[in-house]
Amino acid sequence: RSRGMDAKTTKEDVMAQVKQEVETQLMQDIYSSITAKCFNKCVGKPADRLDKTEQTCLAKCVDRVLETRQVVTDTMIDRGSRK
Repeated sequence: RSRGMDAKTTKEDVMAQVKQEVETQLMQDIYSSITAKCFNKCVGKPADRLDKTEQTCLAKCVDRVLETRQVVTDTMIDRGSRK
């Protein structure tokens, strides 16, 4: 292998690692957002179990958070590809 190939492989490895870290951070952000927004909004008084209203509220809230994240991500990708 030439030195140029080693540098390219190293760069690709670093880029893959950075991508993985960004994806991990995104998942942590989504989890934090869901926890902060949805739990606080939907669960009035924590108990052993969620009632039906709380379950429905949480399901809808999680769907909205994930849909919003997807729209933001798609918009950022679209804007980035136009540059």
